Amino acid sequence: MVTFNKIVQRITETRWSKLYITMALLQCIFIVTLQAIICSQNTLQADLLPEFDTDILSSTTSEADTIPIRAKDRLGRIKWENIAFIGFQVWFFGMAVDATVYQNTAEILVLAVLNCLCAILGALEVVDGAKWMKLLSQTHYSTEPLDRAEKMEIALAIVILAFAMAMSFLSFKMSKQFGWNIYKKIGADVRIQKMYRIFQFFVLCLKIDIFTEFLVSLFYLIQFAVKQNASQLDTWIQLVVTVLMLPMLYFARTAGSTESQGRMITFITFQGIVIVHFALILNQTFQPNNNWYTWITFIWIGIAIDIATIVLGILAMRNFGEGLQPFVQRGAKAKRKMHELELNKSNTNDTWQIDDN
Repeated sequence: MVTFNKIVQRITETRWSKLYITMALLQCIFIVTLQAIICSQNTLQADLLPEFDTDILSSTTSEADTIPIRAKDRLGRIKWENIAFIGFQVWFFGMAVDATVYQNTAEILVLAVLNCLCAILGALEVVDGAKWMKLLSQTHYSTEPLDRAEKMEIALAIVILAFAMAMSFLSFKMSKQFGWNIYKKIGADVRIQKMYRIFQFFVLCLKIDIFTEFLVSLFYLIQFAVKQNASQLDTWIQLVVTVLMLPMLYFARTAGSTESQGRMITFITFQGIVIVHFALILNQTFQPNNNWYTWITFIWIGIAIDIATIVLGILAMRNFGEGLQPFVQRGAKAKRKMHELELNKSNTNDTWQIDDN
């Protein structure tokens, strides 16, 4: 079990680990602050626009008199995108600490890639904001809050890009620092190393699923699926699947560490249901003249990670019973098994020791 002292020890172990966690914390503080300000300005702008009937949004018309209505709906969605980005930054910092404490090279590198994707989505915020600023300028409604939000979005895009570059460099340095960890833990057995890497990537996908599956689904469910234009059946399916996500992710981790085929098959089946859940979300987010581009991107990323989780789960399950279990358990039980493994190695060495006398 990870203790507070171990966390502090791993974070302060080298100069690069200190810089990595410090930079991740600063990124979280700066971006969360900027996103919160942008969210408040978008909410103020939406409050200036008229209320609307949701049936209008289903029409294919793009006449000028519908611009305020569509803008109000879009700004309401942007607010939840801002909240999702805030959730991503909190999740990212937690993952950065997790990767440092467990010295996981794969996790460090994947986080760098996800951070770069976040920078791209940050730039899209600027483009989307400019689009609605231009459209609303054709109406008599004030756009002062949206104008302030646009300036903050430009600042946000620059900040995200700067942090993404810095974190990419630090991720490279951290990956070199962790280079020998698998060898030191497992030894020179290439077969075990290969199985361990597969399991490591499987666990990594489970951690990414916390954001791409659970948080994305939760934010979507709160602000969209409960609307009247979502059918009762769709709403209940999405609610049940979202509630089960976190328990099933933990369930999958225990399935891997205990090498339980039944549990793993159950989890893989559930992931197939999650893909159906994402398909329902995609169907609801496509609307004429007002597609929800950022959330659609989130959903496609979620589907890609979901498929990767399924594939890696199947590969990990194929390795059950092949000698990997002592290396993937945690806690007292894991330490006991590792100790027994070391004793077996020692006994084997003693058995084959050559007596020179």
